[in-house]
Order: sequence, then structure tokens, then C-alpha cells
Amino acid sequence: MFSLNLLSTFPSASSALAISALLLLSPSVAAQQGLTLAQASLNLENPPAAFEPPSNPRPTRGILTTTGTYFRPPDNPRPRSGSRTTTGTRQGGCLGNTETAFTILGPEATVGKTLSSHPEFVWYLPESDVTFPVIFRLLAPNEAGIPTPIHTAELSYTAGFTSYQLPLEVPALVENKEYRWQVVVACNPNYPSRSLAQELSFEVVPSPAGLAQSIPPSASAADRALTYGQAGLWYDAIASVAQATTPAAAEVRMGLLRDLAAVEMENEQLSQDILRLAEIGDR
Repeated sequence: MFSLNLLSTFPSASSALAISALLLLSPSVAAQQGLTLAQASLNLENPPAAFEPPSNPRPTRGILTTTGTYFRPPDNPRPRSGSRTTTGTRQGGCLGNTETAFTILGPEATVGKTLSSHPEFVWYLPESDVTFPVIFRLLAPNEAGIPTPIHTAELSYTAGFTSYQLPLEVPALVENKEYRWQVVVACNPNYPSRSLAQELSFEVVPSPAGLAQSIPPSASAADRALTYGQAGLWYDAIASVAQATTPAAAEVRMGLLRDLAAVEMENEQLSQDILRLAEIGDR
């Protein structure tokens, strides 16, 4: 069986990635090297404004835009802190040159938001003739501010949109703390340096005033996703339609991904990869 401990020692192609891997996967080694991460600064002075549901909660097909129709980022998003771990290429490597790329889904340059103390995370894996172990890892800052694994799960390789919800036995995540989540494709367990790893940051936030009342118990997955997306709650929105089982849910998933691609336009390759995934929902 693939050993997770191997991942903490794999060499990177560059010194920057090596330092990042040390910080995230081996805090003791990082401490010996004198490496630290600045703790995320928390801005709690401005409470969230009252939520106003969209006047047109389900845009008509054909008028999809990248101006926040489905996902509206917070007005003052918090940048991610410290070093990051992303290794390998989004396409190629052990997954081959596929039409779509291995991509974990969420804001990349900023800290994504969720209401859930046990969030659900979504990523995409391309079709592959050979499958590989997939590792999910959740990290939280320790007393020194170094991201440290607090939950790890080994999963099977599942092509397409995949979701993983943090199990209830994991202690509830607290609000206004920057967590990180990683997905690692272990291309060869005997050579961890060949693994593909991606990472994003997120935080748990209080529910905006009036949000709960705007989502009736009978609301469909598409309507819930639209409401969460309009409130800037990316993780709650995409989790609602990750496994789109209706045309409406598939349309909203496509719209969320298109809006996310617009948010990440400074990273051209990432934006294009997300747009390709959005097109899947339109087939």
C-alpha cells in the first residue's frame, strides 16, 4: 500500500518547491532550516453585510457571462498567505496529454470561503488508461504558523468531477482560520518526486444575515448553488452541483466554473483549464 510518509520527503524540481514541501509536509525539518510562515492576518472588523438574494436566481440558458452571474467573489478577498505546494504539471506526466487537466476547484490567489465546519471539496481528474492512488490532505497552521496535516485520506482514482467531504469524526473547523487542502496523485509510490500535487486555501466564515432564510428546505441543488455562489461562498456552491444530476445543476456548475475562470484570469493556464472543464457541463 502506498505510504503517505513518502510524500513528506520527495524532492522537487526547484528549491522553491522543495522549501514549500518541507513547510507543509515536514514541519520539524522546516524548523531546523529556520523556515517559518507568516500567520494569515484576520480582518474581523467589518461584519458581513446582509445577504440579498439575486433578483433572477436562475439565469436563462444562453446568457451565461463571466461577470458574477453565478459566483461573485467577496469585495475584499483575503490573499493566501505563505508558501504553497503545487508540483508537476496540470497535464502530461503520468496522466498523459489529456484534453482536460487535473484541477482542484476553488479560488487560487485568494482564500476561498465556506459556511461548513466539515466542508466538501471538489476536483477533476481526466480519463487515464492507468489509475493511481489519490491522497487528500487537510492542513491547519500550528502554533508556529506552519501548515501541518490534520487529516489525510487515501482515495481511489475516479475520473471526472470528484468530491470529498471532511468526515464528521474530524474535529469541527473553526471560523476565520486559513486552512489548506491538497490533492496528490501518486504517480509512482516508489518515487514520490513524480507525484502531482495541487493545493488551495480556504476559511470557514459566519453565515451572512438572511442567507438561511433565502434557501428553503425544498430548494433544488441548482438553486442552492446559485444562492451560495451569489454570496461568495465558493465551496458550498460547487459542492451543491459537483455531481450534476439534472440539466439545471449542470448549467449552474458550468456557470460557476466560467465565473471562477474569470476570477483567475491572471493565471492564464489555470483559467483555460477551468474553462475546458466548464465546457463538459454543456455537452
